[in-house]
Amino acid sequence: MIHKPFKKLWQLITKALKQGITPRKLAMTIAAGAVIALFPMYGLTTLLCFGVAIIFRLNIIVIQAVNYLMTPAQLLLMIPILQGGIWLFKLKPVSLDMNELILRFKRDFVDLFQEIGTVILGGIAFWLLLAIPLFFLLYFASRLILSRFINPYGEEAG
Repeated sequence: MIHKPFKKLWQLITKALKQGITPRKLAMTIAAGAVIALFPMYGLTTLLCFGVAIIFRLNIIVIQAVNYLMTPAQLLLMIPILQGGIWLFKLKPVSLDMNELILRFKRDFVDLFQEIGTVILGGIAFWLLLAIPLFFLLYFASRLILSRFINPYGEEAG
């Protein structure tokens, strides 16, 4: 069941290579898509991937496919990344209790939004600290795998 999406992604990657994309550029696309997919604000990753793909001339289809495949990881890691930002900057944790959030929203929504905004900014900063080494780790691992199994001319290695 999980095998099917990865098989489609692999077919997409080999098709992209047959269109002249080198394993180096494809590894960069995969690493960027995976790292951006972990951005701690749900919904912005599609725009971020699109922008990065345009700026660095990466394959938009592959970066978005990797981004969408990483959605479960983003959802699982969003709270830990935000808590990493809280820890890093010694911020006041925000309670996620719905009743308390509703009460605080009614009482002083500006203060609540400032507090949540600060936590989100801390989470983004924490994500940036993780993103750089994670990008290089994924880039070199992807490049090693792709260059081993696919040559730059788009033919699968035997």
